[in-house]
Amino acid sequence: MIGIFANGFGETVIANKLANTIFEKYNKKVAIFSLVGDVSVKQGVEIGFTSKNLGSGGKPFDSMSNLINDLKHGVLPELFKFINVIRRQKEIKLALVIGDPFLLSIVKISLRGKPIIVFNSIYKTELAEPHFWFERYFIKKTVDYFIPRDRVTNEYFSKMGVKTIYFGNPMVDAVDVRGIEYRKDVNLKTLLLLPGSRESVYKIIPKLLYIVESVFDKFGFFNVLCPLSRNIKISRLSDVISKHGWEIYSYESRFVLKKNVLEIVASYDAFGDMLMQSDVVLSCSGTATEQSAGYGKPNVMFYDKDIGLSKKWFERQKKMLGDNLKLFERYNISEISQEIIYLFNNYQERKKRGEIGMKMIEGKGSITRISEFVSNLLDD
Repeated sequence: MIGIFANGFGETVIANKLANTIFEKYNKKVAIFSLVGDVSVKQGVEIGFTSKNLGSGGKPFDSMSNLINDLKHGVLPELFKFINVIRRQKEIKLALVIGDPFLLSIVKISLRGKPIIVFNSIYKTELAEPHFWFERYFIKKTVDYFIPRDRVTNEYFSKMGVKTIYFGNPMVDAVDVRGIEYRKDVNLKTLLLLPGSRESVYKIIPKLLYIVESVFDKFGFFNVLCPLSRNIKISRLSDVISKHGWEIYSYESRFVLKKNVLEIVASYDAFGDMLMQSDVVLSCSGTATEQSAGYGKPNVMFYDKDIGLSKKWFERQKKMLGDNLKLFERYNISEISQEIIYLFNNYQERKKRGEIGMKMIEGKGSITRISEFVSNLLDD
């Protein structure tokens, strides 16, 4: 059996895709264990562990408020449950760890026997947030194969003598496109809102709405799309936006956020289609922002101390995405809306930033390549 382990929303999205591909295409027995994230796999893939999602989304040390929030949600009991489930596994011959060195250490210590360990380091990168010296040492001593997220990290660990194999960043490949049209008018420019998956989403969305209003006042009509994480509760979202003059309506399989003539189309499980239909991305998300860059979309982000994400986290995104990302170090509605309008009106600038994004976050086809590689290891 192949055990796939993940500890984040983005990491679990990748784990879902890999589990489904390995099971369906290579006919291997697969079990998925997610400490944080939304597990969604095909029938036949075993769900070994799925957690209640904690407020920080797997980032308890990003800020003190995140740590306190996770402790309130029961992060320690949940972690011990996760460890105990892993300890009971007897059939796992190969462990595919998707996440950070912390998860790698948990899996290594908890698994019985001597399974092959493949580590896909998705969060840490020598490009933006280098591994600590002890993490590098642990990776070198622990893993049989190391799959880095970028070429810089690949080169660094390869020179250390670690058996590295670079396939590209699988988060780019973990985007589902179903061919559903969400735009009200395909001839208008389209803004994609990415509020994220964590508890902070209810603080972020009102700030995004004010920017949308400002863009409309200066630019006129445009499409606004907003994919929703399954963690977002419509009833709570409705309560939050109603305080800012917005209402929410259910329409078939989607929701419409409305204020006077302004409308935002929102839906669950719609990220891939909405991404393909967008021109500019306004984001406070992690993985989805990187996926947007990987598909050639220019990104705009802003830091604000009230939304529960640290300045360091935003600066990390800037390092990883380079000039694909315009990062505002403070929440200024007028400046942010003007940047979106500038991008709406300038195709060449959108194209230039998009090309930078595709260079910084490459990885189309990586899910299949990683699935094939892992499956072949059990055949050897």
